[in-house]
Amino acid sequence: MKKVLAFGLAMILILTSCFTFETSAEAAPKKENRAIMGASTLTPQQMADYVKAKNPRTVRLHGVTVEELAKLFVIIGAKEGVRGDVAFAQALKETGYFRYGGDVLPKQHNYSGIGTVGKGVKGHYFRSPHQGVTAQIQHLKAYASKEALNSTRVDPRFHYVKRGSATTWPALHRKWAMQPSGNYGTDILSIYREMGRTQIRVAKK
Repeated sequence: MKKVLAFGLAMILILTSCFTFETSAEAAPKKENRAIMGASTLTPQQMADYVKAKNPRTVRLHGVTVEELAKLFVIIGAKEGVRGDVAFAQALKETGYFRYGGDVLPKQHNYSGIGTVGKGVKGHYFRSPHQGVTAQIQHLKAYASKEALNSTRVDPRFHYVKRGSATTWPALHRKWAMQPSGNYGTDILSIYREMGRTQIRVAKK
């Protein structure tokens, strides 16, 4: 009888400890992925719906819809191994959710301010949305990796970057942008997190 009781108590302790371990593991917060390189996790539709929720009336893109542009970021990002959905969040920060209003014009297809230095300097012009997105993705890869490009180089400032000098989004602060307060990359990740909470719109039949 004593042996049976001891065995029962032992089993209860084992089960209790397993339950506690699983509960603790589930409760532990996931560490945020801050890397520039990697795969996209958001869908183009989710990204486009987020823009339309934030800026329903004044999207000023030139020659491309929000949905088409979101697809380009995911596709071109995947080609170079860059997180295209976070790069899209960077474009939202740079353009004010495609409202523009700064030095860069929508017709430049320059979604990340490449070549802008303020005081009216408009930066680089790209001949198409595809080229503009490619340049941004390549510029990010220049900072985040020492690997060769998988596409023809169109980023006019690629050779100015010290390869691999900023592998995370927060590390781009005072490299890509010199904003006076906060952290440039952290702001981008904040937009990305909010975009990730967007519910995918289901088309009506």
